[in-house]
Amino acid sequence: MGRKIIDDVRAFLTGFAGSFRQQSTEYIEFELRELENVFTLTLMGAFIGIPSPPTTLVMRLMPHMVREIHVMQQRAVDLDDVFAEVAGMFDID
Repeated sequence: MGRKIIDDVRAFLTGFAGSFRQQSTEYIEFELRELENVFTLTLMGAFIGIPSPPTTLVMRLMPHMVREIHVMQQRAVDLDDVFAEVAGMFDID
């Protein structure tokens, strides 16, 4: 009887830790995507009318930004509602 309780508590804690780990990973991935967008917009801000870093700096970083530009373009295509995505992360209905 006591062994079963210990096994049940262990299974509960393992499931809880796994769920916590998965949700934490989702938050970090979301933040990474948003930071990529902010970085790209900072460097490419002149295209949308906001001040940007000096052109020479942007030109030096441009070859390293191929992935970020692709990510930003894909997000613009896929983007429906950022607030819905955030609310979905918090399981708000």
